[in-house]
Amino acid sequence: MTLTGPVLLHLLLLLLLPVSARYFGHIAENSPVGTPVSGALLPGGSHLNATLTGDYASDFRLVHHRDHRLGLVSAKALDREFIAMYELTVQLPRGAAAVQVEVSDRNDNIPRFIGGNRTVEVHALTPLGTELARFDAKDGDAESNGRVTFYASPESHLLHVAPQTGQVRLVRSLLGVRQATLRLCVRDGGSVALIGDPVFLHLNVHRSGSPRKPRAVREDVALSVSVPQQAARGDLLLTVPDQRFQQRWFQMLSEADSPVQIERDSGRVYLTRGLLEPAEVLVKIHNSRGKKPGSL
Repeated sequence: MTLTGPVLLHLLLLLLLPVSARYFGHIAENSPVGTPVSGALLPGGSHLNATLTGDYASDFRLVHHRDHRLGLVSAKALDREFIAMYELTVQLPRGAAAVQVEVSDRNDNIPRFIGGNRTVEVHALTPLGTELARFDAKDGDAESNGRVTFYASPESHLLHVAPQTGQVRLVRSLLGVRQATLRLCVRDGGSVALIGDPVFLHLNVHRSGSPRKPRAVREDVALSVSVPQQAARGDLLLTVPDQRFQQRWFQMLSEADSPVQIERDSGRVYLTRGLLEPAEVLVKIHNSRGKKPGSL
């Protein structure tokens, strides 16, 4: 093909234009070979003999587009856990251009518990709110994809699992219970959540020693709950301990715009709106048999 004067002059001018000092692009990890790096396009007139240098530069190759711009495509499947940011240089006759390539996270790691099943010996008169165990888990993904949430499946009426910390607390009396098992699960924060293999917490309940009178109910009990960012309206946050009242009902004493609501008979607390900052609510537990109510 013979280039006419104006076209040839245009190409010569492009070749003489300076190259910007830095470019930035991104590509999802584990993308197929040949996937373009988004955003990393050098201007028209980039030289055909340009070369790519830098640590692990062989993970990419240069491609020339019809509009004479120069881009990058992957030469292999990339792993963010190995390299999250590439620092590359495109060598051109008229100078060098620095190119940063970020490998964005793909939710491809399943969360896993650190440690296995546990067995705990617990007294039948253990106070409500006592932490019986704490579990931990890890996920190799980044940002929200690597954020783990703990939960019981099926739900337990005896035990409460803190979603963010993995703490397991007693929320109902163990009187009359000899053994109990909690199936604990963990999921990540991906748009399509990945769920890891469960672990089990086994409780052996005993009544060693001489019988004791039940402890007096405390007037004020404080519980803290961590609410995950992805929590939605209507999600169950916790079940308020029943304080060993045989017949009781629950009342919310907080303001009308409280971020939670409580079921009168069960004590289940549900989220009613999004949280932008910590919030404190007051719940009164009424003893239907006439004893003095407790408060939370």
